[in-house]
Amino acid sequence: MSSSRKSNILYGFLAFIFSLILFFNANGRNVQTTLNTNPENFEETVNKVQIHPVYDSDKYYILGFDPYVSVKLSSANRIQLNAEANPDTRGFRVVCDLTGLGEGTHEVKLRIQNGSSAVGYTISPAKVTVTIEKKVTKSFKINPVVSSSNLGEGFSVDSITVEPEEAQITTGEKTLAEIDRVVATVDPSKTASADFEEKATIEALDKEGNRLSVISDPAEAQISVKVKAPEKIVSLYASQIGTVPANISHYEFKLDSLSTVIRGPQSKLDAIESIALPVDITNISEKTTREVAIPTESGVVASPKTVKVEITPVRNTTSTTQTTTSSTRASTSQEEETSASSSSEESQESTETSVEQTSNE
Repeated sequence: MSSSRKSNILYGFLAFIFSLILFFNANGRNVQTTLNTNPENFEETVNKVQIHPVYDSDKYYILGFDPYVSVKLSSANRIQLNAEANPDTRGFRVVCDLTGLGEGTHEVKLRIQNGSSAVGYTISPAKVTVTIEKKVTKSFKINPVVSSSNLGEGFSVDSITVEPEEAQITTGEKTLAEIDRVVATVDPSKTASADFEEKATIEALDKEGNRLSVISDPAEAQISVKVKAPEKIVSLYASQIGTVPANISHYEFKLDSLSTVIRGPQSKLDAIESIALPVDITNISEKTTREVAIPTESGVVASPKTVKVEITPVRNTTSTTQTTTSSTRASTSQEEETSASSSSEESQESTETSVEQTSNE
């Protein structure tokens, strides 16, 4: 065998070996690629993702769609997935592109803007129905609304004021024609038994009382409510408290008013017929006048709240009474003696007259 032929066989063998190496290397990479294209995916669904409509907001007013959707996220990168799920760190947003659409109702497909290439996004629902109307603004009077549920037992509304009295309402031209009234309603869960103030959201309603899609300026109104409570007239009387001085027998009280008007829940008023005024007579030895607060239980108010009481001490009269009694007895004895003497004289005169008549006969 010549050296040239040996050399060709050697080169062929080496080429075969290299071919095998390249074959297995290529297949190994394909297997690696197949494994890498099917990694473990993480998934998470985020709710209440706001829709960002793109349209001419100076010309049009849009309505008729839920402004929030849910987005399902998927990624092999857990860190990236968490970043997109967190509303404070996410980069994507859901867009509703209305560019080029005019007035009317349209079904529009939503899309993801500024999404990460390492994350998959699935929007639910994928489409929304949007109504586009010509934008208009008009001033409306605000009607304050207070429900009976806002008032305590037996209470009624005396007066209501609202500030400001008017609001600028921006909406679509067709929606504006449906507005029956603009209201600011006090929260029905709030219950009051006294005058109160409350901030309330301004809303536009149609004839059936349905809320309409509008933008109000301002968004809230200040409502001031004066409440009228059930009332009743009850009597007052003095109730002595404190320590009586040694030289005082008792006290006499004179009230400048014997009645008062009380206001409060009807059930509490029904249980009150009169009110005792606690008058403290400690250290009072001379006639004096004091202003006494009318006591009431929680939730009940008296008008007036105070009453003036004239306090007159009556001193102990034991020794004076004895002296007077002795004098009375002495006077009585003297009168009896005088009466006896008079009777004796009359008897004597009567006897003398009788004797004279006998002699004459």
